[in-house]
Amino acid sequence: MSRRIKVWSFADVDRSGKVRWTAHELGYEIEEVRVKLGEQSEESYRQLNPYGQIPTAELDGQILIESTAICLALAERHPEARLIPEDRASRDRFWQSVNVSVSTLETPVVLYYLSSNGFVDAAWAPLWAKSLEGRLPVFAASMPQDGYICGDFSLADVCAAYVLRIGVQAALLPLEGNLAAYLHRLMARPGAQAARVFEGLGD
Repeated sequence: MSRRIKVWSFADVDRSGKVRWTAHELGYEIEEVRVKLGEQSEESYRQLNPYGQIPTAELDGQILIESTAICLALAERHPEARLIPEDRASRDRFWQSVNVSVSTLETPVVLYYLSSNGFVDAAWAPLWAKSLEGRLPVFAASMPQDGYICGDFSLADVCAAYVLRIGVQAALLPLEGNLAAYLHRLMARPGAQAARVFEGLGD
């Protein structure tokens, strides 16, 4: 039986990219529904996702929300893929990295990008930049010289890549040295290429 997931998204490089990438790593067929900006606030979409956010996914007959939660749901269905590490030391590293990516960095880096590009009030950009200046470079510098965050590829890399890509595209991070090598390793993965999550990086 084939693996299938339906994903509602705005574009290639929004948070839905994390879900598509994870799904491709696991061999899923993806049905994608593109939502136009503003449609996420309409009642028809809010019946799927009452928070009016992107992405939403349908998996095994269930509606799931929140990109990282959807990725974890996928990974837990396929423990053989080891997208969540099994050994204790790697698992501790995994949860630390995922939480720094998602809880500490993701919202401010996304809002900085949106405010810097006219999607929301530009006055917010300096405030978000200040909240990131002592954190985002530290996270970028912690990326491994070789391989991946937990040794083998995992969801920690998917979550980190989303934050780091936006940081580079928003000119908060230079694409050079160790960070460039790490991101290029991720960009070479067939799952990342199929998910189109690095579109525009370095342009």
